[in-house]
Amino acid sequence: MNARSLARSLLFGALLLLASALAGCGYHPLTSSVVHDGGSLKSIYIPVFVNRSYRATLEAFLANSITEQFARRRGEWRIAGEGADYLLSGVIVAYDLIPVAYNYRTSTQLEVVAEYKAVITAEITLKKSGGRDVIWKRRLSLYQNFPANSDIAVQQNSEDAAIQEVCQKLAQDIYVSLADDF
Repeated sequence: MNARSLARSLLFGALLLLASALAGCGYHPLTSSVVHDGGSLKSIYIPVFVNRSYRATLEAFLANSITEQFARRRGEWRIAGEGADYLLSGVIVAYDLIPVAYNYRTSTQLEVVAEYKAVITAEITLKKSGGRDVIWKRRLSLYQNFPANSDIAVQQNSEDAAIQEVCQKLAQDIYVSLADDF
């Protein structure tokens, strides 16, 4: 390969690299496209959800997780109060604590729960504020496993951590669903 051919190859490679850099990688931030109001920032109000489960405080955990999810992402949504453009409301339909793994005691052959699954089911609805028409609605059910413990305080802390993890997963799924579905 002579010098002229090498120079052309290098020039071609540089132009190809420049063209691909100018074209971009197609990356764009995850934003909601449920409702387009002329590209303007839309405000959303997220009240504490209704809790129909037997487990207290789930509604606060979930509302906080959803609010945090919307607040931390840059996009078309901003968190606002009751005068917001849209209302994202929901109902926690159920909370289930399901044993998923067992240990056996060797001396008496008694079954002991080794691991639980915390399951939260929620129905989420997006409406235009002041309107009755539902723009978006989903029923989501997610879970998180956690180890059982004979110490009640440790057991309760593990369950609370699992609940918070499920709420964070639900919040992320809600945000992503709003962004992807429309």
